[in-house]
Amino acid sequence: MRAIHSKDIRAPAVAGMFYSDNATQLRQEVENFLAAASPPDSPRQIIAAVAPHAGYMYSGPVAAYTFKTLQIRYSRPPTEQFSPTVVIVAPSHRAFPFISVFTGHAYRTPLGEVPVASELAQTLVDSDPMIYADWRGHDTEHALEVELPFLQVIWPHFRLVPVVMGYQDWEFCQLLGEQLAKLARASPVFILASTDLSHYFPYDEAVKIDRRFIQRLQTFEPQVLQQALETEECQACGGGPVVATMLAAKALGADTVDVLRYQNSGDVTGDHSMVVGYLAATFSKSAKE
Repeated sequence: MRAIHSKDIRAPAVAGMFYSDNATQLRQEVENFLAAASPPDSPRQIIAAVAPHAGYMYSGPVAAYTFKTLQIRYSRPPTEQFSPTVVIVAPSHRAFPFISVFTGHAYRTPLGEVPVASELAQTLVDSDPMIYADWRGHDTEHALEVELPFLQVIWPHFRLVPVVMGYQDWEFCQLLGEQLAKLARASPVFILASTDLSHYFPYDEAVKIDRRFIQRLQTFEPQVLQQALETEECQACGGGPVVATMLAAKALGADTVDVLRYQNSGDVTGDHSMVVGYLAATFSKSAKE
C-alpha cells in the first residue's frame, strides 16, 4: 500500500494520449465538443450524472452531452463564480479489494490543478474500513482523469473528491452509495459516475448489449442493473460506479433517469467491426430546486 499525503499532487497520466497535452488545444477541443452538443433542457434538479471516459476522439461527443447539460442547468451570471464540489466515482482497470480515495492536494491536467476537497475526501476514508487513502486507482488510472478537463471548462472553480472502485460487486456499491449520500446530506456535492459500455463487439451486437444496459438503467432500480451486469446481460467497465451513484442519487431524492446520448466508436470512425459504447445520462428529481 502506498499512502497518500496531504501535499501530494496527482500528475496527468494520459495527457497526449486520451486528450491533448497542449492547454490551448485541449480547451478548444472541449469547447468544440460542448458547442456541438444539444441536450434537451429540463427544469428538474440534477443530483448526479453519468459520462464516458475513453479517448476524446471517440467519447468526447457523448461526454459533452453530460457536461453541456450541467453547464446549462447550473449556469450563473458572469459576475458570479459557481464552485461546486464534484465527487467523481470511477472504476479501476486494475482490480484491488477496496475503494480508493485521493486525499492529496490536487489532480493536475494541462488546464491546471484541480483542488481536492481534502476534508470531504478524508470523511469518506474515515467512514468505512473498506475505503482507503491509497495511490492504487489513481497513479495510472484514466477513467477519472479524462472527466476533469470538461469540468475545468464548465466550472473553472470546482473542487474534487476523487473516488476509484477496485471491486464493483453489490456489497461495495451499497457501501459507497450509502456513504456518498451521507456526505451529500452534510455538505452539498455533485456526483459523477465514469463508465464506458460494451467493449469490442461488432456494431449491431454492441448496440443490442448497450440497449439492455440503458433499459436496466431506466428502471432506476440499482439491484436490477447490478444483476444484469453480474449475469452479463449487459456490460459496462464502470458499472459499479453507476450503481453506487444511482443508490446515492435515489437516497438524495432523485426519481428520474434521463438518457441524453448514446453512440459507439463505430459512429465516429466508421469501423463497425469492433466497437466500444458510450452513454451520457443524468439522475434528477422533479421537486423544485
